[in-house]
Amino acid sequence: MAQLYLDIGNSQLKWGVRHHKQWLHQGRLALPELGQLPKHWAALGPIQAIHGICVAADSDREQVEAACHTLSLKPVWHRSKAREGGVTNHYDTPDQLGADRWMALLAARQMAPHAALVVMAGTATTIDSLDDQGHFLGGMILPGLTLMGQSLTQGTAGLPNAHQGKFLPTPRCTVDAIYSGIVSATLGAILLARQRFSPENPTIPIILGGGHRTLLLPHLPLPVREVPELVLEGLALSQENPIP
Repeated sequence: MAQLYLDIGNSQLKWGVRHHKQWLHQGRLALPELGQLPKHWAALGPIQAIHGICVAADSDREQVEAACHTLSLKPVWHRSKAREGGVTNHYDTPDQLGADRWMALLAARQMAPHAALVVMAGTATTIDSLDDQGHFLGGMILPGLTLMGQSLTQGTAGLPNAHQGKFLPTPRCTVDAIYSGIVSATLGAILLARQRFSPENPTIPIILGGGHRTLLLPHLPLPVREVPELVLEGLALSQENPIP
């Protein structure tokens, strides 16, 4: 019977139904629309168990739990651990690492069991270092592309929204200058993290997920592995291939 996996992020719920290690269905819904979730799940079919992570507010989690009750199931919520899936967590307080970052690390380790830079480009951008032995060494959090643009629009008098801008080497209009600056700042953080992590190996692979990944992908040097639902992959793999 199928399993339902949930990723409640900062702005969206992502879900996936999986059976025999294959995704049968995936979907997403903005958090303000969670009241519509039972309608979206009405045709899912029989579900054996629900596993999820949540980095959103308790009120959002409770709305999702209410929708799970319509399936006659109670979700199991997962958090970061000191060690799981071949990954050792070196955060100062391991269980305070965001569960989304942890699941992305678990996915990265099982997909490519070697050193990697794990980047999640969503509402926030996270950049995490995973070494050859599966040690999570630490990482960075910075505002996502949309949040950077919003901060300029809201914090200045008259700067436009950059969502229609183009990424150019020498922008000659304000909207392109803002967009190029936002993307360049994020790319610079990723490349600096890779250089600091492994100065002797500047081609360490980047595993890239998150909703803004497609905006960064064309500008990142190879090797890059794009994984659209990296958190859901990690959550599913943690249940299907339980490794200490």
